[in-house]
Amino acid sequence: MNKNNLKSLRHSIPAAERWFTYEPSSHGDQLLTAEEQLLLSHEYLSPFGDTILPYELITPSIDPKLNHDNLPLGDSNRENHELASILAQFLEHSNGTTFHRFHAPLSLFLLACKPPPSQRLTQLYIAQAQLVDLPKALRDDLPTPRLVLEAGKGDIYDSNLWMGIPPTYTPLHKDPNPNLFVQLASTKRVRLFEPGVGAEIFRGVQTSIRRPGVEGRFRGDEMMEGLEREVLHEAVWGDAVRGEGLEAMVGPGDALFIPKGWWHSIRSVGDDVTASVNWWYR
Repeated sequence: MNKNNLKSLRHSIPAAERWFTYEPSSHGDQLLTAEEQLLLSHEYLSPFGDTILPYELITPSIDPKLNHDNLPLGDSNRENHELASILAQFLEHSNGTTFHRFHAPLSLFLLACKPPPSQRLTQLYIAQAQLVDLPKALRDDLPTPRLVLEAGKGDIYDSNLWMGIPPTYTPLHKDPNPNLFVQLASTKRVRLFEPGVGAEIFRGVQTSIRRPGVEGRFRGDEMMEGLEREVLHEAVWGDAVRGEGLEAMVGPGDALFIPKGWWHSIRSVGDDVTASVNWWYR
């Protein structure tokens, strides 16, 4: 972690400091002072627990009777059983799929983050939550960077929060506007391809699975599970990937500019809760 970057981030984007805490990691009775564990600040965020947000969840089973046995949970404990019971209510109509989208309160994410990392629900993602829909106090914690306000026409097309329990994943896609991507907590790995190269990769995947694709798609269900996800993931992240792309590791305090039309895919790194915010502008 670049401490200068983190210090600057906490000064310019208050969410980085107010929403998270860093505590020494422990192993049994032994305190590991050399490592820090990232935790959500329940004290700060709990008053906003009723805020409704868009979620994504990937489960290993398509069993409609969701419970502790077929959710990506760690060890059985009281919090996880409570979480499984709550999730079952939101996912009761998602038969026949392992990729689920639903809207639920922020309190669900706070509950999911309570157990130790080894016992947490995984692959729960607050994905593309528009900042405009957040309570004013939380919006104020995510002010628009001056770079965005002064770039181009200064017209913000959209801005979003991304916060999840790893592994989180965004498939290969391109944006219709320039994008400033800022990492708030933990680390993400980004692969980028210039427009022509990315389009060729995307068309190659569609040809191989014999499915016509629309290049403007973003987080379509078919891109998040099943054959298309597997082939698309391998084409971008597999061992045989060609060298035309670029790669960046984006940690707390890092900002990545993604030009309009450049293809990119993003993966979380590590086990700690990850959080990012982005601004599309014109």
